[in-house]
Parts: sequence; C-alpha cells; structure tokens
Amino acid sequence: MRSLAASALICVGLASPAAATEWLNCNDRYGVASIDLLLGAMDVAAVVGMTISTGDRVWATHVEYGPGDPVTVGQAFEDENVLFVDAMDDAMANKIAELRLFKASENGEPLAYGGTLHIMGMGAWAVDCSGP
Repeated sequence: MRSLAASALICVGLASPAAATEWLNCNDRYGVASIDLLLGAMDVAAVVGMTISTGDRVWATHVEYGPGDPVTVGQAFEDENVLFVDAMDDAMANKIAELRLFKASENGEPLAYGGTLHIMGMGAWAVDCSGP
C-alpha cells in the first residue's frame, strides 16, 4: 500500500507545472536607483519578490532578498509590450514605488526592457533591465 501511495505522489509531482523563477534586474545608468524583481513563470504578471534601493534606503519583500524596510507587491500587469509593477508598504496603504517598463521582443522572446522607476518622495529614473 505504501509503494502505491509513493508512486501516486511521484506521478502527481511529475504532472505539476514547473514553478521556475528568474530575476529581472533594473538600474539607472548611474547606479543611483535599482529594482530587482523575482518573476514567476506564468502567463500573467507574477512578481514573487522584489528589492528596491536608492541611496542608503532599501526595501525588500523578504529578508532573504536583502535587509531593509518591508515592501509588498501591489498591482502588476504584463503583456507582450509592457510590464508595470507597483510596490506598496506592508499595510497596502501607501505606494512605495512604480516600475513602468516597455519591452522590445522578436519571435516572442524579450530582447530589451527599458522604462522608468519612480520611488515616491525620492525621485524618478530612466532604467534599463537585464534578466529573463
């Protein structure tokens, strides 16, 4: 009976979709501001984690992603042309940052990401990104 249950668990594990994640790293040209997004492999925008920094300020969704003030993922939208992500405080009451990216792609594969990072009360920067 145990071997049947173990076999069933293995089959279920093999049939489950892979939950691959990859980092998208965005920086301004002078290294003043950055945002790193851990993206899940889904058909919709799936931001699993993030780290935002400017000057000596850092925000992170989890301590594993860096020290700093807590931040949470607010709204996120992605299609073949854009990726928009809002970062909110832990209480979801105040927006911390807005990332607005445009994508250039060929044959469905992203080639370049570029746009703006606005950290509320700190400034706004043109950013380019590397990653998935």
